[in-house]
Amino acid sequence: MLTYENFVAVLLTAIEQTELNIAYTQELLDTHALGRSLSITCLPRGIEDDRAPDEPPLRAAISFRWSPEFTVFSLRGGLPDSFDGIVDERILASSAGVGLEIEVTYTLPLVTEPLSDLAALPQIAHAVHELYASAAPTSENPIRVDLAMSFLPAQGPRVKAMTIHQSWPIGDALFDADLLTEIFEDLCSELRDVLDALAEVYLTDEREAQPPAPETDESVAERRYLKPPAA
Repeated sequence: MLTYENFVAVLLTAIEQTELNIAYTQELLDTHALGRSLSITCLPRGIEDDRAPDEPPLRAAISFRWSPEFTVFSLRGGLPDSFDGIVDERILASSAGVGLEIEVTYTLPLVTEPLSDLAALPQIAHAVHELYASAAPTSENPIRVDLAMSFLPAQGPRVKAMTIHQSWPIGDALFDADLLTEIFEDLCSELRDVLDALAEVYLTDEREAQPPAPETDESVAERRYLKPPAA
């Protein structure tokens, strides 16, 4: 089995070869269970992360959790069957079977003008699905569009966040660097293309304008998502 360091090295190589635009990374260690997690945030090509401390309005994050049991088996070796009944059930209960899943999350930007017609939300979500399908026509991993609503006193509901979620199962590739390389190259290439397609719709010509003021409860009610052309 590949070690955590091998696994991350293959991912970083794929990121470099596909020229993903990396904004920042976050690597965490659970000091109690000794599990690890890594999150890498990417931006569309040509976009700079210049809005600190605010996060970029359009971004994608690649993330995964590395079970402490994986570290034991990767260092000591052992047959894949020996995972059964030992590895964290949250890892086994995935479409990857004995393995893990890479989570890809796209966060879409908010713009001015409130969205008052909630009946339009399914149409917007459908347009996002179509936009994704046009950018990644050969993808085998379905996406899910999530909307978070905000309800303020004496005001109607407003969209607070809109995200696209996708899972990439990593099963046997945990034991094969070449197979893992193929998966990560496909993942990074698709992410790059989808981000670029989203940027064409959700980022206006005013990309270099001054960053907006930090969001408050009052400003949430004055913002909504742009509707893709297909909507």
